[in-house]
Amino acid sequence: MTQSNPAIESQHAKGKEATKKQVRPSHKSTSSRKCKHCGAEIELNVEFCPFCGKKLVDYCTFCGAPMDASDTVCEECGMPAEGTVCPKCGTFNVRSFCRKCNEPLTRAAARAIEKAKEDPKVQQAAKLMDRAAELEEQLENAAEGTQQAEVQQEYQNVVKDINKLFEEMLPPAGSTPQEQYNYYSARKVAIETIRKVTKTTRTGWVCNYCGCFHSKPSDCAEPWHGGTWIYETEEEVIVTKEYQYEK
Repeated sequence: MTQSNPAIESQHAKGKEATKKQVRPSHKSTSSRKCKHCGAEIELNVEFCPFCGKKLVDYCTFCGAPMDASDTVCEECGMPAEGTVCPKCGTFNVRSFCRKCNEPLTRAAARAIEKAKEDPKVQQAAKLMDRAAELEEQLENAAEGTQQAEVQQEYQNVVKDINKLFEEMLPPAGSTPQEQYNYYSARKVAIETIRKVTKTTRTGWVCNYCGCFHSKPSDCAEPWHGGTWIYETEEEVIVTKEYQYEK
């Protein structure tokens, strides 16, 4: 006989409580019924009982494949019928992406992320979000007046472009609810991943006058000769960007 693992049982017990918090209707409904497990009054089409945490639908909430009530594991995706614990943060989930840290929990979720990274709209959104972050920093340091107004206007335009891109990101026609969930979740993760890879930190400035390293151009005796900003990425790869000093 297989012995139970107290640690795993404890995680699943906590998971039952967590499942109650992430319960949602499988379809919009104003009717109600009784939970077949605990008898509590619940909405007609919820997938898990918000009181006892038991599964109420005859399909896998991870991939949408049909499941019998006696099935403990989905034959299609291999995920547990009652949910799983995220290996990264320990949060209990009944969807393909962790609701806390966005970690992909299924093979389909991992594939969706790789596909999302190749989406031109996702790549463009990541660049625009980086630009928005730069403009937010400029707004904090910009003096009141024309300069601040120009930065504010560009920031509003960038945000408008970002929102437009998100509106244009639509899953393929005929996608199941689980595929739609994966589509949007994957794009969120992909954008964060792309931004993390391209994020750089300015570390100093090398002048053309004497080749010295300065924290900023004004530290150089003759900054009008120009110089090069030095950047460092999160992966500790040094990159440079030419900079022309403006008198």
